[in-house]
Amino acid sequence: MPRRRALALVPLALVLLAGCGHAPMPEKSVERKASEELAKQIGLAPVVDCPDDLVSRAGATMSCTLSDPNGSEKEYTMTVRVKSLENGVAKLDFAIDDEIG
Repeated sequence: MPRRRALALVPLALVLLAGCGHAPMPEKSVERKASEELAKQIGLAPVVDCPDDLVSRAGATMSCTLSDPNGSEKEYTMTVRVKSLENGVAKLDFAIDDEIG
């Protein structure tokens, strides 16, 4: 199975610092952490593009786009969900959805 295809099969959990209170998690931070975690799981760090900061609230979700850093035109959608938030620490789930197009 090619590595690009494996992206669609990798569910992830990740712990991120959310900052003080319930401040949103910066878009770039979510993108970087998602790419790093995928790299650990499949050996390929995809380019992750999220539309905005992520609300720091349990159950909050956001859709991001993944693309191959090696230039393939295939893209995937990924749902980022805040599982829980305790003392400024958010537990996130990253679920790879279907291939776009």
